[in-house]
Order: sequence, then structure tokens, then C-alpha cells
Amino acid sequence: MDLGILVPIISVIMVFGMPIAIVAIIQMNKARNNAELQKTLRMSIEKGQPLPPEFVESIQRSVPKAKNPMNDVRAGLVLLAVAAGLAVMDYMSHDFIFGHLAGVAAIPGFIGLALLVLGIIGLNRKSQN
Repeated sequence: MDLGILVPIISVIMVFGMPIAIVAIIQMNKARNNAELQKTLRMSIEKGQPLPPEFVESIQRSVPKAKNPMNDVRAGLVLLAVAAGLAVMDYMSHDFIFGHLAGVAAIPGFIGLALLVLGIIGLNRKSQN
């Protein structure tokens, strides 16, 4: 078999497979840690041992907080800054704007704009309640 055909196939598998593998490994570690924590809690409750206050506080800190509209505003501003940086880099390297890299900059730019609008709407709803 020709090795020249394997290079593009392996590169496509690596490009799309590595992010999936990284996310899968992280999720598996979180699930395993959560299962071990539940097992420890179950055993200590069955034995009638009191839970230390530090342990209860650490469990409460590990619970994810509710989504805040300000997080959307912050993420939107960061993505808009990334888009602006890419557009400026394109302008500096090619002496024209809306070129190759500026088109790529539109992706995080529009996502950032959408997050910014959603965050502002969420903040307005929160202030009305």
C-alpha cells in the first residue's frame, strides 16, 4: 500500500479525533472522581461517621454556579477582541482589510456579537425582575 495516501487520512483523523479524545478523557476523569466521591460519602454515612465541615464546603464549592448573563457579555467581548486582533493582523500583513484572515475573523466576531446581545438581553431581564 502506498504510504502517500495514508498521510492525509491520518492527518484528518488526528485533526478531528484529538479534540474528541481530549474531551472524552476529561469527562471520564470527572466521572471517575465523582463516583469515588460518592462511594466515600456513602461509606462514611453507612458507618455513621460525621462529615467534616471542610469536606462539606469543598463539595459545595465544586457545584457549578448558575449561568450569569455577565458571563455571556464577558465571553462576547473576548471573542470580539479576538476577531479584531485577527482583522488587524490581516490588515498589517496584506495591506487590505476583508481579506483571507479577516474572513476567518468573522466567525469569532459574529459569535461574540451574538453572545454580547444575549448577555445584554439577559441583564435587562434580570434587572426587570
